[in-house]
Amino acid sequence: RLVPAVAAKQAIEDFSLAAVGYQDYTRRLELEFADPLPASVVLVSSTAHYSWEKIVRALGIGSRRLVEVPVDRHARMDTGALEEIVTGLAEHRTPITAVVSVLGTTEEGAVDRLDEVVAVRDRVGSTLGVTFHLHGDACFGGYAAALTRATDGRRLGGPALRERSGTSWPSDGWVAGISALAEADSISIDPHKLGYIPYPAGVFLVRDRRSRNLVSLDPPYLSPAAGQSGEGFIGRWILEGSKPGAAAAAVWLSHRVVPLTVDGYGHLLERTAAGARRLHAALGVEGALGAFRAVRLPEPDLNVVCWVVTHPALTTLNEINRLNEAIHRRMSAVVGDREPAYWVSRTRHTAPGCDGIVLPLLDDLGVGREEWSTEGLVVLRSTVMDPFFIEGAPTPDHCTGLVAAIAAAAAASH
Repeated sequence: RLVPAVAAKQAIEDFSLAAVGYQDYTRRLELEFADPLPASVVLVSSTAHYSWEKIVRALGIGSRRLVEVPVDRHARMDTGALEEIVTGLAEHRTPITAVVSVLGTTEEGAVDRLDEVVAVRDRVGSTLGVTFHLHGDACFGGYAAALTRATDGRRLGGPALRERSGTSWPSDGWVAGISALAEADSISIDPHKLGYIPYPAGVFLVRDRRSRNLVSLDPPYLSPAAGQSGEGFIGRWILEGSKPGAAAAAVWLSHRVVPLTVDGYGHLLERTAAGARRLHAALGVEGALGAFRAVRLPEPDLNVVCWVVTHPALTTLNEINRLNEAIHRRMSAVVGDREPAYWVSRTRHTAPGCDGIVLPLLDDLGVGREEWSTEGLVVLRSTVMDPFFIEGAPTPDHCTGLVAAIAAAAAASH
């Protein structure tokens, strides 16, 4: 009875996706069943990191098979639009390889309502017979999940967290979204971001450990000795095969010193998020920028604050963009012997992917949709990484200092 079992296992491996590849796998389906399927797609939020286009190119899927899902004014995936797109794909029998939900967008720090994405998958699964791999891109915001864990492992809800912070943050929706990482099929996290760990440190987690076999190979000169477990041999499970251990050691040590709980990393990230909310509020104070004014994106989900500086004399989007580019140049580079006391970064939002974010701002900016669709919008950004940014005296009040520096840069750039 052992031989048939071994033979069956070998047959499965010989005809597995890992062995034949997706192109030959699709071809054989067509030959065997005369029922070809269209090329599959990957759905991503329109604010997803640019590396997702690089990924589908590198995998041979093709950038044209990357479908963007619109976002709302908070830069979160519009789950209603997601369900409409999935329904349309199902009508054309187009397979969905994966849906990528972002927990901490690079530009805005926005946290998708991953719980609602999970609900969409459940609904289309029961009504349309459609399913897909759900990936949580938590490279930036994954560590924020520590805020929802008590020291005894219990999951903390919004009311308990708001009581701890003494503010209206985080909302119940934020907690539901970040907690739904537990429902994802795979997750990516970069400890060198909100983990405060030196670059490069990256983590890829999978719910079904069998999926590791897609890249699992044992080099004969490194594989474990007979009788030894191979679980600790990381080269078996990663694309690189081998890599330095310093980054992994740094992650391990940091997690031992600062635990992944509300009193460890959770407290650290709550303080930086509080600092970001303080900066967001300070930019909205009338007269904070003198004759200039900050048109802000909504209050941040994490610790990234985004805004656009404008002036009553600026009547076109091109003029507003040039002002913000000039402010960025003054606050992001050393010019001669002048080094900025405070640095900011910037990004450019473009149509139609960022319509949900920018269209609600146009009236406040005093410009129209036609300008937006052709010009795009330059947005200034600050990522608050200092947990003491929220504090005032006797510590240096960097929030007040940063707002004053923005006002000075605007005056000098106008």
